[in-house]
Amino acid sequence: MRLTNWLLGIVLGAFAGGSALVVGAFAFLLAVPALVWASREVSRPAGLAGLLLGAGLGQAGLFAFAEARCAGSNQAAAGVFESCSSPDLIPYLAVAGVLVALGIAMSIIVTLRRRQVAG
Repeated sequence: MRLTNWLLGIVLGAFAGGSALVVGAFAFLLAVPALVWASREVSRPAGLAGLLLGAGLGQAGLFAFAEARCAGSNQAAAGVFESCSSPDLIPYLAVAGVLVALGIAMSIIVTLRRRQVAG
């Protein structure tokens, strides 16, 4: 597995996955070239594995950060009570978990395939 392609895929995926939640469909302008780059190397899909892993981690990290900010803003002071309640994030975290699982599985497959070819 080419480590540089895998790491670049993780960085691009994390950026695209996190920014898709912030700026919406505009983030796909980054995701589409990254997908083209990652899928063009058919014999060594390390970039695609990193892209999937990074997208899932970026989304899950942004959801966790939003949940932590909401929980941190729940406070009570003298006569003042502020509260924040977040929506149900389980379906979104499930999608992020599936992306992470696919990225990990693909990374393992790429690594095992490379060891078989080298060995």
